[in-house]
Amino acid sequence: MPLLEVRNLKVHFPVKHGVFSRVNAWVKAVDDVSLTVAPGETVGLVGESGCGKTTLGRAIIRLLEPTAGSVTFEGEDITTLEGAALRERRRRFQMIFQDPVGSLNPRMTVGQIIGEAL
Repeated sequence: MPLLEVRNLKVHFPVKHGVFSRVNAWVKAVDDVSLTVAPGETVGLVGESGCGKTTLGRAIIRLLEPTAGSVTFEGEDITTLEGAALRERRRRFQMIFQDPVGSLNPRMTVGQIIGEAL
């Protein structure tokens, strides 16, 4: 059984214009992301600035409400939790941000950096 399973997660933000703030477009910050994390596994999310890494993390732990999709943690769908149950479950989550300047060697390619860990 996976520790964490994310299925078809989407986070879309409305673009509003005009006096009445009519929605005329949507920004697809996270669009149809799926991943599985097994117990004991560590996952790093790497990407360019503005590609949705933080938005994905915040949606997984429900600091942002997903537009669609499901997040299952230890067999429980946390996208349906509310109030005290959600706060209790959040105690088990943690997002760690790493300074890329301090962690990535600019003289190495991305392939070399990833290969170094293998």
